[in-house]
Amino acid sequence: MEGRILNLKSKVNLKCKICDKCCKNRGDIKLTPINVIEISNFLKITIKDFLNKYTCEVENEEPEIALKAVGKNDVCILNDISTNKCTVQKVKPMQCVVFPLIPVDIDRDLFINSNSCNLQDAKKITVNKWLNGNHKIYNKNKIIYLEWIKLMEEIQPKWNKISKEKQNLIRKILFEDYINGKYREQIITNIKKARYTFYNN
Repeated sequence: MEGRILNLKSKVNLKCKICDKCCKNRGDIKLTPINVIEISNFLKITIKDFLNKYTCEVENEEPEIALKAVGKNDVCILNDISTNKCTVQKVKPMQCVVFPLIPVDIDRDLFINSNSCNLQDAKKITVNKWLNGNHKIYNKNKIIYLEWIKLMEEIQPKWNKISKEKQNLIRKILFEDYINGKYREQIITNIKKARYTFYNN
């Protein structure tokens, strides 16, 4: 399997055994705006409370944010250490959705298997079934994820050249400026607004 490029129809030995391997030594599980909205709604807290309690900035990759890691093993803050289960499984971030696969080209749905999980005894399933499962997270959030990646690749190299005031405004646009309703449309609009602000305000 090593090095082989996988597409949605490829079959691989994948099954979650609910160990704690993928939730330990974290602090690097990045969030897009749709994750922030969906997880805060799932937890029934405000976006601001979620950002303050559960997230941290990703050093040298601003304005990206990640889920905090807690305890001596740096366990993801959203992991239930008594069961090893994700407490937000239905709305988990894309990084968690694809694991242990590594995206090579999300636009074309191409991956490689990181072989982080030794699952040769697992039943073969398609990559599509692994990514979408019961909650269809990959399909639902792929377009937003792609737009997010484009924005980050564009603004991160120049991030430290803009003022702190503008940085804070862009963070607010990207992660906080949402009202109940059609979130995906709002996110796409806010990504455009953040890009405009980055270059013009």
